[in-house]
Amino acid sequence: MELDRMDRRTPVPLSPHMALHQKQNMRDHLEAIQAIIAGLAKQDFPAIEAAAARMGFSKEMEGMCQRMGAGAPGFSDRAIKFHKTADEIAVYAQKKDQKGVLDSLNRTLAQCVSCHATYRQQIVAAGTSSTLIERLKSSK
Repeated sequence: MELDRMDRRTPVPLSPHMALHQKQNMRDHLEAIQAIIAGLAKQDFPAIEAAAARMGFSKEMEGMCQRMGAGAPGFSDRAIKFHKTADEIAVYAQKKDQKGVLDSLNRTLAQCVSCHATYRQQIVAAGTSSTLIERLKSSK
């Protein structure tokens, strides 16, 4: 609780199950970034495209972002923007445009850094009422 008071980032209220799922997704995103960098080192553009696709936008991903961010204003929009910037990496990889891949990778990582600087997970009990979630949002 002391850390929660000290951490001024906006809480994203999540059940333990949702929080774990989100962390697993973020670790997969980091592995995809690592694969993109490895692909750049080898100029393996198909590998770069495949890794970027793991982070890319889809209707399924949009729905997940909406559910995860329902209790934190702006979180869902920021998460969706992240996935769309990751799509740009794949576009440049298809063109075998190393500079484009690097620029898009930089924009994608900027989304990561900005989001992590703005938001933090707040574990709440499954089925937590919208009243508690509103209180968490206003405690910021």
